Amino acid sequence: MPPEVQPDPLLRQLAAREIYIERQIRGPYAQIRAIDALTGLEVAVTTPSNAAQFDQNRLALRKLGQCLIAQGHMVLDDRDPREADPSNKAADLSKNTSTSLPKGGFYT
Repeated sequence: MPPEVQPDPLLRQLAAREIYIERQIRGPYAQIRAIDALTGLEVAVTTPSNAAQFDQNRLALRKLGQCLIAQGHMVLDDRDPREADPSNKAADLSKNTSTSLPKGGFYT
């Protein structure tokens, strides 16, 4: 049975914003630009042109999100919604573990 997939809190917050994505193919490379409509902040990433479009968009969106956080336009809310329910035993067990992942790290 595959492990439960956790949604990325950064992409979840970006879904509520208006973002434009532009793609330009230049030979073996693709340049993807993500532009935040509210702030006008624009980031660009270069990927292989044969990479999956989903992965290209995700990379550009994550870079845009990190830039928005770095400039103070967005605050990352990485709380797990399951922790709000005190009857959830899995959340209680995860709080008591001695090894935890570092804050701010993204694992894919």
